[in-house]
Amino acid sequence: SSPPKSEVPFCIACRGMKSRLPWSASHMLLAGLWIAWLGGMSGVVPAAAAVAAASSCRRLGGNTSASCAELPRMAPVLLQRRSEVQQIGALQVQGASPLTVLSWNVLYKNFDCCGGTVSKREQLADVIAEADVAGLQDCVSEDEMQFVLGERMSKAPSTDHFNCVFYKAGRVSFEGISGRQYLGDDARDGYSRRTFSWAKLSFAGRPFWTFSTHWCLDGPCVGRAGRLRHKLSAERMLEKRRDLGATQVPMIITAVANSHAFNHDMDDGVQFLLANGFEIAGKGPSSDGSDYIFVSKGDWIIGEQAIGFSGPAEHQPFMVQLSLVPTPAPTPAPTPAPTPAPTPAQTRAPTLAPTPAPT
Repeated sequence: SSPPKSEVPFCIACRGMKSRLPWSASHMLLAGLWIAWLGGMSGVVPAAAAVAAASSCRRLGGNTSASCAELPRMAPVLLQRRSEVQQIGALQVQGASPLTVLSWNVLYKNFDCCGGTVSKREQLADVIAEADVAGLQDCVSEDEMQFVLGERMSKAPSTDHFNCVFYKAGRVSFEGISGRQYLGDDARDGYSRRTFSWAKLSFAGRPFWTFSTHWCLDGPCVGRAGRLRHKLSAERMLEKRRDLGATQVPMIITAVANSHAFNHDMDDGVQFLLANGFEIAGKGPSSDGSDYIFVSKGDWIIGEQAIGFSGPAEHQPFMVQLSLVPTPAPTPAPTPAPTPAPTPAQTRAPTLAPTPAPT
C-alpha cells in the first residue's frame, strides 16, 4: 500500500521512474532539510529530514538517471547526523576512500538448483563486483557465484545456503573466520530454514564483522508470532556476535528483514537491533523498504547510497558508502624533565684542638 503523504520513504527515483513522493511530501522533505541544517541538527535527523543527509542517488552499473537528477541530494533514509557529514568531508579532504557495502537478494531461481543459468548469474556478478563487501540473500551456492565473479571478488567460505558474503581482495582482507547458523525452528517460515552468515574482515588494518541474513515471511511467521520470530532472529545474531568475542568490534548487518509485514521499522527484530547498539545506514526499495544495512553505532561514518535495477533478481540492489570512524591517535606520554644533579654540600674542615704545650 502507498504510504500516507506525511511519510517520506527512501529514495526510489533511481529505478528509472518518477519519484513516488507526492508534492506535499517533497515540499515537507525540503523544508525539513532546511530546518534541520539551520537548527544545528544536534541529534538524530528528524524523519522528514533524514532522507539523504549527505547522500546522493545514483544508478548502479550506469549513469545517473534523469529522475534522480530531479532529486538532488534526496537519497535514502540514513539517520545521519550533522557531525558525521562534517567528518565525511574531512575524510574526503584527507583522501580517504570509503568502503562500498552492497546488500542484495539475488533470488534462488538464478542458481543451478532451481533453473538458473550462468548468464543470469553473470548479470548479478557485474553489479556485485562494484562493491568492496557484499552481503547477499538467497545465494544458494557461493561457488557458482564465485565462478562468475572470477578474480573481482572473493568468497568468505561456508556462508552460502543462503546468505553469502563476498569481499574485494586488495581493498578488504579476510581474517580467517566465517560461517553460518540456522536461526531455529521457532524463527523459520513455510519457505525455508532461515539462517544468517558471518565473516571477519579488515579494512586499512582495522577488523570488522559482516553478518548477512534473511528473516521469515509467511506460514507461522505472521501476526504476533511473526513479530516474535523476527525478534528471536535478531537476538540470536547478537548472541553469536558475543560468542565470537566481537561486541567491541565494528559490525555491518545486511538483511532482508521482511519488515513490511510488521510496520517496517517498527518490526520487533528491527527495533531490537536499534535498541542494542545499531543504526540504519541504508534501506532498499523492495517491499517499500524491507531490505536494510545496519551498522554498529559510533563505529561508522555513513556516506551516500546508490540503488540499482533488479535485473534477474526480484529485489533491487543497494549500496552504502561507509568509513570507519578514525581512532584517536594515542597521546604521547609527556617527556619527564631531566632531574638536575644534586649540588654537592659545602663541607667545613674540622676544627683541630690546640696541641697542649709540654709541661
